[in-house]
Amino acid sequence: MPEIYGKGYIPADGGLYRMWRQVELTIMQGRNLGNQKPLADTNTHTGGTGDPEADVVDLDVSCEIHLNEQLCGRTTVKRGIGSPDWHEHFTFSDLPPFETLEVIVWREKKLLKPVVMGSVRIALSNFRRGETVEGWFPVLHSGPIASSVQVGDIRMKIRVDECVFDSSQVLWYTD
Repeated sequence: MPEIYGKGYIPADGGLYRMWRQVELTIMQGRNLGNQKPLADTNTHTGGTGDPEADVVDLDVSCEIHLNEQLCGRTTVKRGIGSPDWHEHFTFSDLPPFETLEVIVWREKKLLKPVVMGSVRIALSNFRRGETVEGWFPVLHSGPIASSVQVGDIRMKIRVDECVFDSSQVLWYTD
């Protein structure tokens, strides 16, 4: 359903416009998934064993994509020793006003219910429109205490587009 903004919805006011919004997301790969470390703690004496081979975790993982806390997409389940490759692209277009994008990482186990490993939460209002941002985003698991624990990273590519059409512009063209 198109959203129309402006004074009173009367064309004589001359202030009608429509917002078109789109988010393109590519979930590329994960790294170190399942390896817990406190965000503020980079010291190996308190966080890990110091042996990199001991930190390798074999697991099946998938991701859910939520826009404004509403489920919009899912990746396939990938098996990986802490580093699954997805390379899955999602396009969400003609969206209502959006605030947050959240990618929830699930650990899948046979014969058991999937368990949330953590999530990446992004404030879309802070993204520059029309530019692609690619990088590693920390997957955080919120514990019972206020602090979060990083349980790995996900490499993603995100593009946020937003256009304004006023009442004098043609929105769609068909033959």
